[in-house]
Amino acid sequence: MGSMVPRLLAFVLLLATTVAQNITVPAALNGVEGGGSTSIPFGSNLACRIQCIYDAEELPWTGPRVITGLLLRADNNVLNTAIAAKGYLDISVLMSTTDKSSSSASPTFADNRGTDATWVMTHQMILLPAQPVMGTAPRPANIPFVFQVPWAYGLTPATGGLPAPTNLLVEIHVHSQPSGVYRIDNLSGCTATQSSFGLSGLACKPALGTNVTLGGDASMLAGNPYSWQLANAEPSMPFLLTMNLSNTGGLAGNPAWPLPYPMFDPANPSLPSPALAGLGWPAPDCYLNIDPVVALGGVIDASGSGVVTAPLPAGRQFVGMTMYTQALVFSPTANPLRFISSRGFASTVCGPLGAVRIWSFYNAAATPPAPEPTSGSLQYGSGFVFDVM
Repeated sequence: MGSMVPRLLAFVLLLATTVAQNITVPAALNGVEGGGSTSIPFGSNLACRIQCIYDAEELPWTGPRVITGLLLRADNNVLNTAIAAKGYLDISVLMSTTDKSSSSASPTFADNRGTDATWVMTHQMILLPAQPVMGTAPRPANIPFVFQVPWAYGLTPATGGLPAPTNLLVEIHVHSQPSGVYRIDNLSGCTATQSSFGLSGLACKPALGTNVTLGGDASMLAGNPYSWQLANAEPSMPFLLTMNLSNTGGLAGNPAWPLPYPMFDPANPSLPSPALAGLGWPAPDCYLNIDPVVALGGVIDASGSGVVTAPLPAGRQFVGMTMYTQALVFSPTANPLRFISSRGFASTVCGPLGAVRIWSFYNAAATPPAPEPTSGSLQYGSGFVFDVM
């Protein structure tokens, strides 16, 4: 009787996890389009074997969870593009926990499976549904793989003989499929959340130009170089890219100088504002939208553009960190201060996410049939996006 207590406890915990809504893996892509798309494994007439491993940190749950199916997401990186239905495909799915991670996965499929590896679908005929034109991303996760056998993630320590809840492995076998392309949402990097903020008035521009604009790379990965781009500046002029991890509060930490802070006296634009009185001259209609902590320099090119590239700190702990920036550009005829400012630009570190995929296409319809591959190509930072059921 005593041995049943931990099993009953595990059962209660598992029931508790089933009341949640469908949840996205990786968690950071809940409501966010992946940074790429892929035709693997559904973009060919060949059979395919693919494994995707997700580090436990990418899962939006902790502890035990019963999974009764997967809902994959079709790609929508190119908005307003429909995807035709494709079917029928002969599909099998295996689920497992694994001690392999996104950085230690093996190209040999068997090496990545844990002791709890379970076939949850075997030779099921699946129709990949048509995807209508959508002007926003991402698409709903509506490609259902309903398990024939529910699978429980992370039963230990309530039961013995299973690995501790670690990383998640999803393995899909496409035994056969008709020809045709069907792209699904894929990590392959990530798309950073970006926005402009603050002020830059109509007069804060070169004498014969328009307001300077500031933007950045679409993907922002911790540990990788990231570039900010300026446009509409005067050619051959030096500039500063100022940075902070906040765009709130006051200039120099003084609440009496709240951001955005004018680079002129609003009561008399011919004078500098109190905080900048030491500069001696004003920049009417220009504002400091952040309290600068770090500044990087550059020179505008002949087309009026400028680029600053800097390495981002490495480590998954920086995913979700937002960097706030603003450009200050020398402009000898724009105003008495001879500087103009852009609006602020915010970009959030979105990766790298802890995922890896291993895949191989093969011709199962050949005579004689090609054998099912035992290893495949390995790609770090990549994997399909799905909801769990």
